[in-house]
Amino acid sequence: MSKLSPSNNINNLVIIGHMGSGKSTIGLYLAKKLSYSFIDTDELIVKKIKMSISEYFKNFGEKEFRLIEEKTILDLLDKNTKNIIAFGGGAFQSFRVRQSVKKNAISIWLKCDLKTLAFRCSRKKNRPLLQDKNIKSVLKELNKLRADNFAKANYIFNVSKKTKSKLTNEIIDKLNLNENY
Repeated sequence: MSKLSPSNNINNLVIIGHMGSGKSTIGLYLAKKLSYSFIDTDELIVKKIKMSISEYFKNFGEKEFRLIEEKTILDLLDKNTKNIIAFGGGAFQSFRVRQSVKKNAISIWLKCDLKTLAFRCSRKKNRPLLQDKNIKSVLKELNKLRADNFAKANYIFNVSKKTKSKLTNEIIDKLNLNENY
């Protein structure tokens, strides 16, 4: 399980992790601090497909959604602008996405303990993989499937019990982005 080699391209920062890890929250906060644009791939896809992700899953299935997600991300990473991009929880499972991230971005895994994830996810009802299921069991299974690929990120930050301000400052310091803001 080797890490992706850091790209020389700090124009795009990609935030990965499980649902509920804070990708959108931290990504938006980080983008504001660095004067980068913020893109949430799930929101972008919802605009593209003109329905919620839950509806899309119900109507077309997860496999079809992942194809749209992959194409959306690959198109996005081709643009070399200052973006903070929050991926959906399953996006980094795609080999093609990981290769494009390696070439076009720096990747950050927001690692979060399962207890915290379960608590956060229980408060939102728009997560298709969790609907009508035991949240802790599903998250445990997803972690088994996804953790190895998440661990290939250039940087890993444990987000459990940290404020968004503290975590954002940690990311900025670790990536030496201080001169940008």
